[in-house]
Amino acid sequence: MPKRASGTFDASLAVAASRLVEASLCVVPGEVVLIVHDESHKAIAEVVADAVMMRQAEAIVVALDTNRPHDALPPAVRDAMGRSQASVLLVDFHRGELAMRTEMVDAAARHRLRHGHMVGVTRASMAAGFSVDPNRIAEKIRAVMVRLRPDARIAVRSEAGTDLAIELTPSCRWVEYGCTVQPGRRVNLPGGEIITCPKRVDGTYVADGTLGDADGALNRSLKRTPISLRIVSSRVVEVKCAEDPNLAGIFSARMARHANLDRIGLAGFGVNIGLTAPVGDVFTDQKVPGVHLSLGETFQDRTGAAWTSKSWIGVTCTESDVDIDGAPILRRGRFLI
Repeated sequence: MPKRASGTFDASLAVAASRLVEASLCVVPGEVVLIVHDESHKAIAEVVADAVMMRQAEAIVVALDTNRPHDALPPAVRDAMGRSQASVLLVDFHRGELAMRTEMVDAAARHRLRHGHMVGVTRASMAAGFSVDPNRIAEKIRAVMVRLRPDARIAVRSEAGTDLAIELTPSCRWVEYGCTVQPGRRVNLPGGEIITCPKRVDGTYVADGTLGDADGALNRSLKRTPISLRIVSSRVVEVKCAEDPNLAGIFSARMARHANLDRIGLAGFGVNIGLTAPVGDVFTDQKVPGVHLSLGETFQDRTGAAWTSKSWIGVTCTESDVDIDGAPILRRGRFLI
């Protein structure tokens, strides 16, 4: 049974693990589920394994060696993927492990596994992200999608100072990351997000939620150190952080490391209504209701974008007001539809 530090039953985590296994990975009796975890995610991995076995399925649990970073998948993981139907990766962001994580995603696609990518997920973010029925999240995704014309204009504002205009293009598709994982696909779980590569982004975006990047070098909460990005023609031309000017400098230096890493690659709607506030990991906080941005990577093969970058930086905001073509969709981070 999942335990809290006090030794009592952790009902929230048990429910989250059950929804992960049943509703997201759609595990059925007799299947094999591979769970790969690092030391900090051992307790969560054990609860997920229990949920797998409750479905009368087999759980293969592989703990990564504590000597990190891992630049490639361990042989035990590669072998287990060949006989699994679903997989879960439960690890921290760790500098130097992007190649390993990418290798696992590629292998999952090759073997047509249903892959739950849960990098940086904590007990709190898992419990909150799976706190509502996935069907309700799917309904919210549909409600937003029917309002998004191919050339729609999205306005984002917040009391923190965000004042942003996003213009879409018919040449780029919206990609849905709900809570159900299809064979050969990966979803950053908990689910509840739709993303696209926008035609143009202009204005100011104040990220006061969470910051993250592919290497884990920038990962942190921005609650006390919000970052203001001034964006012109989809390029970040100025970065400010009044509470920590050094953080603004680090952010700017990171953008300069790769071509197009200063360019808005993805704009996304968070639609997981179980998440009412940031929980501290960027993959989960991109699902908090609102509009969130990612610099660099465009998921070219899925969005149809004409360009991409070798890396990414993600930022999220809180309690934003969002209009689509002048019609209000969110107010202070709550859906009106």
